Amino acid sequence: MLFTPIVKGLYRRGVFLVIALLGLAYLFVGNAAVQRVDLLLFDYFLNLQENRISDEIAVIAIDDASLRKLGQWPWSRRLHGQLLDRLTERGARAVAFDILFAESETTDPDADEQFAQAIARNGRTILVVAPSNPGPAAPITEVLPLAILAEPAAGVGHVDFEIDRDGLCRSFYLYAGISDAHWPALALALLQVADAAPSLELEDFLQDQQLDRLGWLRQGRFLIPFDPSPDAVNVLPAHILLSDDEAASAVKDKYVLVGSTATGLGDFMSTPVSLVHQRMPGVELNAHVLSGLLQGTLIREMNPSSYLLLTILLTAVAALLMFNVNFPTTLLIFLGAVVGIPAMAGVVMFLEQLWFAPTATIASLAVGFPLWGIFSHLNARRINRSLNDLMRHQALHNAATDLPNQYALEERLQRLAVGADRQHPGMAALIIIHIQWSGSAGGMVDRAARENLQRAIAQRLRGRIRSDDLIAQLNNDDFGILVESLSDADSAQQIASDLLIALQEPLEFEATQLFLTPRVGLSLWPSDSTNGDALLRDANIAMFSARIRQSNTICSYSMQVAKEVEQRSRLEQALISAIKRDEFEVYYQPQIVLGSGRIIGVEALLRWHNPELGLVFPSTFIPLAEHTGLIREIGSWVLRTACHQVQQWNEQGLGPLRLAVNLSPLEFVDKNLYAEVCDTLEQSRLDPARLELEITESALMQNLDEAKAVMRALKELGVSLAIDDFGTGYSSLSNLQHFPLDRIKIDQSFTREIHTNENVREITLTIINMAKRLKLEVIAEGVESESQVAFLDQCGCDELQGYYFSHPLPATDLDSLLHNPDAFPAELLPKQPVGSVR
Repeated sequence: MLFTPIVKGLYRRGVFLVIALLGLAYLFVGNAAVQRVDLLLFDYFLNLQENRISDEIAVIAIDDASLRKLGQWPWSRRLHGQLLDRLTERGARAVAFDILFAESETTDPDADEQFAQAIARNGRTILVVAPSNPGPAAPITEVLPLAILAEPAAGVGHVDFEIDRDGLCRSFYLYAGISDAHWPALALALLQVADAAPSLELEDFLQDQQLDRLGWLRQGRFLIPFDPSPDAVNVLPAHILLSDDEAASAVKDKYVLVGSTATGLGDFMSTPVSLVHQRMPGVELNAHVLSGLLQGTLIREMNPSSYLLLTILLTAVAALLMFNVNFPTTLLIFLGAVVGIPAMAGVVMFLEQLWFAPTATIASLAVGFPLWGIFSHLNARRINRSLNDLMRHQALHNAATDLPNQYALEERLQRLAVGADRQHPGMAALIIIHIQWSGSAGGMVDRAARENLQRAIAQRLRGRIRSDDLIAQLNNDDFGILVESLSDADSAQQIASDLLIALQEPLEFEATQLFLTPRVGLSLWPSDSTNGDALLRDANIAMFSARIRQSNTICSYSMQVAKEVEQRSRLEQALISAIKRDEFEVYYQPQIVLGSGRIIGVEALLRWHNPELGLVFPSTFIPLAEHTGLIREIGSWVLRTACHQVQQWNEQGLGPLRLAVNLSPLEFVDKNLYAEVCDTLEQSRLDPARLELEITESALMQNLDEAKAVMRALKELGVSLAIDDFGTGYSSLSNLQHFPLDRIKIDQSFTREIHTNENVREITLTIINMAKRLKLEVIAEGVESESQVAFLDQCGCDELQGYYFSHPLPATDLDSLLHNPDAFPAELLPKQPVGSVR
């Protein structure tokens, strides 16, 4: 029968008031004024507890006296290393530096290395990471320790503390970090290093990770059990640690925190136990946290859902009791609630290390706010609508540029396919544009600048189409444009051409101009497809075909284009597995000395035997390898294989032979080329003088200064260098003097026309004479007849290579040829004149 008057009161006069008070309690849970009162209550109960700092903790203070003794701040990293070595020598269990080492020391370049060595010697040193906010509009970043110091460190911990509304620090987070709370707190990291971390099941009671996944995230909030004693922390000044052996022995088997306590140096925070007009140094704050972790006295806040539920429950029970009895009983119940609920919170805090903030309940019982429930309901609906709209916008737009994305394009194509957007009959065109950043443009801009450039590209495209046409950013460098209500295919071609021309104009970027290389694919609706997904696929196929062909025109979709792309895809897939399946084979073509007929060297030539495609010639797969980037792996394999084979022949006494290996332009500009050549020569034991690298003219002329630097490095190694296919590029003979070359190779296109084209004979003679003046040797490739041999001999050519002597041969066949010393007798090399040579 106890609940009978309560139930009667609920129906008689308490229903509306109780509901209003529950809404008010919900409001007060997040109220700033209420929270300030809760903070005061927490401070009061905290000072009633008898928390004491663990005697396993010591603080090495960089105080005013230490600054006077050891020098002004900042100290040299050498001095920090001395402090750490001293702690290591005295047997500190683990050491944490509450000091940011984010920048290299400029006055003493070796100081960082000395400090790093001290960290390595200690083996249990923790460094700090902290968030940094450059400005109101700038994103928060992490300030990390130097890599040279972080690498030998045992761990890294954050020193980000929570500052409450009243400016006092009462809490910290176990973990924090950018985009993911992965850094442990400094004190927790220190215990983890010493294998003494407490078992904390955060999932059971912590649900406070922030929702902003792009910022500084924190997880695992705990209230700090401060020791209210004035001299709670065991502090040892840094200068005494270094000078007093007896005092230094106090750090044995202790957790040591090193940080600043000097006036005006480091971070100082006000805490509930700070004296009037005084603040606690950050290193001592970490000591209180560490003590709480060691002794298991950290105080948990009740999680938000439980806190709200308990607040509402207490408010409901007290309200039902208060408003269903007569005065003065109501007053007694109210006064009992005002005293009893905070007292209950204090008892729970003492016994369970759990803090329940009681002020919201007390405030709700003191004041009513009947309209809160209605406002909360309407506000929740508005937030839900806004979130739904925002989520839909994010799902259909690029996060960086806010342009419609591929999902938006696909949705528009689906509506097009069912006729939802077709107010006027006609044709539609889907144009896919891939942006290639010419030269070094792709690497000279950071991500933010690249996003600005992408927006500029979209703006330029927008200026060439109608306002209701769609521009979508499909990925970083691909754009899709859907143009509807066109009269015919010519109109689509004209629009695509206008877009191509617009993108070929330079973009202004930071007082310079960037040139783009657009590749454009076009598919038409409904002539190519009436299905939205198929239309998108066809446009991508056409764009990819334009990329393959390096075409500067519009590529329209057709069955032939699709077939070519499919064949290309099959070839690419086969090429990816060719090395693993051992489908490549190196052939060798002899290089002959004029006059003696002796084989002076061989050129390594690659052949691909695919079980499905058969023999694939280099002219087919080398461009594909360059396009996909596989050329570096393939070239590396050829170099290793050929070097080992030629060295094997040389060791058999079949030489000495010189090995000529072609380098593609991509291989030549690879920053790892020099190291790869060194490693290959070392593993194969081939004499560097027996290796000749052949470089095309185009590779040399792309960047003269860089080409010279690479060639000089290779020459210093002892490797010979030759220009391959000389005469077919766009360099002049005068350029030869700028490169450290040993030999030029006359292209076979000149050799073939020696006896059919007078101009070719003159050019060949000029090349040989110029090379001789520059003290370069000359080799001619593509020699197929006796008359060609005689002409080149009369011109002064040094070496020959071609079918007249031998086709490219597998290693086993060439091995037999090398064992025959009379394979190319001097009689094969005629000396009679074959015409006038000037």
